[in-house]
Amino acid sequence: MGFTIIRLISLLRGAIVTNFLRKTIMHSLLRISGCALLVLLAVRTEAAKVELTHYERLVVASCLVLEAASEGTEGMQAVLNVINNRAGGDMTRVMGVVSRPKQFSALNSATASTNPDYGPIIERATQDPLFSEAYALVQRLEAGELDDITDGADHYHADKGAEKPYWSVSMEPTRKIGLHNFYRSGQMSTSLVARIE
Repeated sequence: MGFTIIRLISLLRGAIVTNFLRKTIMHSLLRISGCALLVLLAVRTEAAKVELTHYERLVVASCLVLEAASEGTEGMQAVLNVINNRAGGDMTRVMGVVSRPKQFSALNSATASTNPDYGPIIERATQDPLFSEAYALVQRLEAGELDDITDGADHYHADKGAEKPYWSVSMEPTRKIGLHNFYRSGQMSTSLVARIE
């Protein structure tokens, strides 16, 4: 539709048309464009309400359990905050974040493959007593009811004493939750989110 409107406008510029007729046609085109814009905005708003499938929720909850169940509900929420921050708050990107190779060590056995099999990971995670809490956290994120307790962190690592990962040097520390240190990168919105898509 956008192409058609632009094409009509360019034809009007070149055609021999009275000023009154040109203004009338342009006004009609602008009104049509405005309606199209409203439809696009409505579609985008509807897309913001996208939910994960049950299977995707299981995968994300498994990631939370296997990465941070030892840190309790707060630790799992913090990992989910990192996932959400990497996804730019877009639920359609959450699985892309979780399934990206070498991002979450607990999932490396699955994400190293071009066709990941999360079955064994889900099976192991569902045995943990905190799995239902992890699943509920994912549902709260979908509902927009999950606060970010990491102050915008998009990276974290387990505290292993004096040795810190090379990538943490260029990032701003935000919080320490249990044995995990959280960081915020300044370039999250342009670099990592673009690679996730």
